[in-house]
Amino acid sequence: MRRRTFLAIPVFAAAARPRRGPLLVQGALDVELGPLLDSLAPPARGRERRIAAWSFWRGRIGRHDVVVCRTGVGPINAAASTTLAIREFRPWAVINQGTAGGHNRALRLWDIVLGERTTDFSAFEAPHGDAGAGVDTRAWKPKPHVLRTPQGEPRTYPSFPGDPALLAAAEKIRNPRGRVLRGNIGSAFQYNRQLDHIDWLHRAYGTDTEDMESAFAHGAAVAFGVPFLAIRMVSDTEWDHPHFERIAGQYCAEFVVELIRSL
Repeated sequence: MRRRTFLAIPVFAAAARPRRGPLLVQGALDVELGPLLDSLAPPARGRERRIAAWSFWRGRIGRHDVVVCRTGVGPINAAASTTLAIREFRPWAVINQGTAGGHNRALRLWDIVLGERTTDFSAFEAPHGDAGAGVDTRAWKPKPHVLRTPQGEPRTYPSFPGDPALLAAAEKIRNPRGRVLRGNIGSAFQYNRQLDHIDWLHRAYGTDTEDMESAFAHGAAVAFGVPFLAIRMVSDTEWDHPHFERIAGQYCAEFVVELIRSL
């Protein structure tokens, strides 16, 4: 996967932060949580903690204190559950993981993409168009997010940067079914299947994959100053494998369990 440069924005390195709280690991669907819950000690069965609409399980994986969160699907669930979990558990870092569709035609089924950055590809601004002029997506321009840092200063984020220490650790983990690559993980409350539009998104936003949660959870973590890494396994590609492989959620979670044990 080709590397891309992007605007310099502040990075909060996990290695530089004291690890007083747990590691927060997120998945939107039960299939993306199974191996994580199975690895928790003591066993997670019967220990679900429900806070409002979201579920959490706490235990140990290897030598690490871990909170597993079922976020639910979509940006509202992702941002709200991340905010709630950070306030409730004070994690030292957040890993959001699961499945993703491909945007970059260099990707193959079962590849794992590590979020060197995440991008909201639903954010755009369009110029004025008169009635009857039609819709010209070529005139749309990506619109960055503006967030205040924990220090209170507003900053512009075309994308949110993944934590360098977690990225480096994840690159060392083997994916028995495909490659492990750095990339730009895109998020929107969309399920895109039209190849021309997918190609346009890849060109306009530089996105390599699409899911519905990563960038929105990431933005919440950035606002709190908590290190974050998105990890996604390619579960479908419209150009080569248009059928959604649900089991990719299990495979990605297995990869993340190995990552946690290695930290």
